Amino acid sequence: MPEDRALTGFAPRLMAIVEVDKSERVYCAQPGCHHTVYKAIHVVREDDKLLVLGSTCFQKRFGSLTALGKAQHWGGNGKVLTSEERALLAENTQALLARFEAEEARLREEAEQKLQRLREELARRSLPTQAPAAAPFQIPGMRGMSLRGSFPWSWMMPGSSVAAFKLRDGSGWVRVQHKDRRQFIVPWPSFEGWEESLPPVVGRANLEVGGYEVGHVVDAVAYLRTHATGEKITGVWGDVTGLLGPRSSSS
Repeated sequence: MPEDRALTGFAPRLMAIVEVDKSERVYCAQPGCHHTVYKAIHVVREDDKLLVLGSTCFQKRFGSLTALGKAQHWGGNGKVLTSEERALLAENTQALLARFEAEEARLREEAEQKLQRLREELARRSLPTQAPAAAPFQIPGMRGMSLRGSFPWSWMMPGSSVAAFKLRDGSGWVRVQHKDRRQFIVPWPSFEGWEESLPPVVGRANLEVGGYEVGHVVDAVAYLRTHATGEKITGVWGDVTGLLGPRSSSS
């Protein structure tokens, strides 16, 4: 029977699950156990002590292999230790845990830096920022579209560019800027059930406008690009119909 930790005041925590080479086995620290272990070595902080336990003794001591939940370091995936780390496990377990923490912090920082670089790259490749001036920002190829007043949405920002995406599932979508500067991803042509077709990363369905209201343009465009077979950023409606085909209805 496992000891009642609630009564003793102990709060044991599973710090890591590791393994070493079979030739570098370590002794299990469970009192009365004289076995050596090399796989599924459970490192536990109990009160002010660090214990190195084999999985069988861990289960006997705490009641089950899942009693203490997920390991704090490396997620309990059985990190394989180097010879140097194995020496720390046996001689200075606290130093080994400190090394784990530092390594995980470094990996998190590298992942965050990669994500930031990706966001910056997507931002550079994304649509041009609209000028805050009262007069709408114009780019080459958009003059005719603006003067003709032929754009298919009355709520669309005059003189703004659009981005058309043809997805692998056959659906077409257009990134359009609203007069109030909100961004929308609109189906082209519209179809029944469009409001349930794209994930929340693209935006939330706005039935009044007939498209997804975008929260974060970079993330929305990144999703569409990942799933697209074709893309066109343009100010000419002929480019849109050339990629997506005719729009079957107007709004």
